[in-house]
Amino acid sequence: MCCNGLKILVLFSFVIAAFLGNGFFPSLPVIAWYLILLNIFTFFLFIIDKYYSLHERKRVPEATLYFLSAAGGVYAECIAMVLLKHKIRKKSFLFIQVFILILWSIAIYEVIIHLENILQALKELTK
Repeated sequence: MCCNGLKILVLFSFVIAAFLGNGFFPSLPVIAWYLILLNIFTFFLFIIDKYYSLHERKRVPEATLYFLSAAGGVYAECIAMVLLKHKIRKKSFLFIQVFILILWSIAIYEVIIHLENILQALKELTK
């Protein structure tokens, strides 16, 4: 992905796909659909980057990988790093990925801990 507009368009398409997925299978919340789809996309993009590195082709920019990781694809990117043994030796990339992973883990933990309060607030908003 070359520019920020394209990155935002891709994320917007994941949001639309998440709402469509929720329409077909409403038992899974929209945010879960978004994270699942984004993680799958990020995993395959990481595989493509590994393939390109082995065949000395133009690589996926690290800024794109950081962007997708920060947008929610961090778990797939970490799994891909371990499975493919790709970008593990690059300390700066690894440091940023660990930082993003910690931030996402804290955010998910906080949502789970306060889920009852969040649901109550949403219920009050819909009245």
